[in-house]
Amino acid sequence: MRSVRLCVLASGSSGNCLWVEAGGTRILIDAGLPLRETARRCTHAGISLRDVTDVFLTHEHADHASGAGVLARKLGVRVHATRGTWRELRDPPPEKLRHTLRPGTPLQIGALRIVPLAVPHDAREPVAYVFEEGPLRAALVTDLGCAPRPVVRALQDLDALVLEMNHDLGMLLDGPYPWSLKQRVRSDHGHLSNEQGAKLLSQVLHSGLRHLVLAHLSEHNNTPGRARREAEAVLSRFGTSTSLVLGSHSRPLDPVELEPCRPAVALRRARQLALFA
Repeated sequence: MRSVRLCVLASGSSGNCLWVEAGGTRILIDAGLPLRETARRCTHAGISLRDVTDVFLTHEHADHASGAGVLARKLGVRVHATRGTWRELRDPPPEKLRHTLRPGTPLQIGALRIVPLAVPHDAREPVAYVFEEGPLRAALVTDLGCAPRPVVRALQDLDALVLEMNHDLGMLLDGPYPWSLKQRVRSDHGHLSNEQGAKLLSQVLHSGLRHLVLAHLSEHNNTPGRARREAEAVLSRFGTSTSLVLGSHSRPLDPVELEPCRPAVALRRARQLALFA
């Protein structure tokens, strides 16, 4: 039976990393932890870092990409990123292991179909990712200051969503950051607030969304309780049974296994293909 396995290894300003597995395909989205810590968290979650063949970077910032070069050199994994990310990456992998992707252009890695989505963030050419195996669809959407219509359209009919709720606006404005940094975080090229994340959730929520992970919570400008309340308000309003958990900067979450359970697969696939026709 087809299935997709997800494990959020790290989420936050000190490092980000998501394990995605389908069939014999095992990839990481982002590599913002040191190699040894990434391996330790994989072991804690019951998976092996040595099984990974590919790493996909969302953008060049250190909390998402600092470990990519070491992973490539030590384990021989391929690293995929946009042209803009390659230009800005401080410690790139060997050239033979670099693969350039284009936002909006799907690619196939083993059992996984991976679609990079252009997002607005203060990086050179950042992306979010939708990944699919047969009828199963999941997405990682963090590090964006707003959600343009193409992003919202691409996030329909998901089975699982890792969604940024970075800051509470009041906490950010009253917090310790200098004004210039506050302005950057709250800009359209910064990070989603709890309120913005909740709005995006309401735009993509449907009865088949089984798992929701709130991600990239700021340690200074947010609290788990505030983020959870915003998301729960949306879930309760729509009356779904979506499982809700919060990503952690200090420990991996329990792996989640997705299996097909809904009809009308052909209709869903037609919708997916239409998005990128």
